[in-house]
Amino acid sequence: MNLKKMWEKYGNETEFNFSVISEFIDEFGTELVFEPNSVIISRGDFPNHVYFIKDGIAMGLRDYEDGSDYSYFQVDKTNGNIGLLEIMSRREQYIATITCLTKVTAVRIESALVYQLIMSDISLLRRCSVLLAEDLYISSGNDGIFYQYKGIDRVRYFLIRYYERNNNKNSLTSSIYIGDQYKDIASQIGLSIRTVGRSIKQLKELNEISSSNRKLTMSKQQYIKMKHSINE
Repeated sequence: MNLKKMWEKYGNETEFNFSVISEFIDEFGTELVFEPNSVIISRGDFPNHVYFIKDGIAMGLRDYEDGSDYSYFQVDKTNGNIGLLEIMSRREQYIATITCLTKVTAVRIESALVYQLIMSDISLLRRCSVLLAEDLYISSGNDGIFYQYKGIDRVRYFLIRYYERNNNKNSLTSSIYIGDQYKDIASQIGLSIRTVGRSIKQLKELNEISSSNRKLTMSKQQYIKMKHSINE
């Protein structure tokens, strides 16, 4: 038996977004519209609902007791479900606050209904297993990785990982916003804010990232270029 052929057999069951269960959503969901900067869910709340993004971009925000916070993942209609991780892991709190980077149209469904649907549909279970396994694989591979890099390459690695978590895997031209501020990046990779700022400036000059409306962006082509640069 060939493993790669088995992967190919189920290769189309890797996403879990609005389009996958559109009929179920139409029957049981409630469509909501959120303005930019508004909160969809709050960290610590019980996961009563799962949200599926139809349009717009939202950001995951973690906050801490000392008042600091940082944005660390992006959700849109391609990867757009909020609350799936919590109900599949049977956790009683949302892990992050989700805020709107743009105007967002989402459909809200009771978590119990979504969980029941997944548990009774082997195809949906396969999709969930891929999503959760990919996240675990990436996070496992990152353990201790920063010890290998210094300065600008440490920033590169952070941005590469950020892109891989948040891009639309089916698009060759997809770009993402990088929501983290310099202080947030610095705190996560163990560098000073000044060093992060200098590195970001250099990466802009090298066209490995761009700026749009005072927000950092990275395209698919820039991601490939950055991966090549860090491996030189």
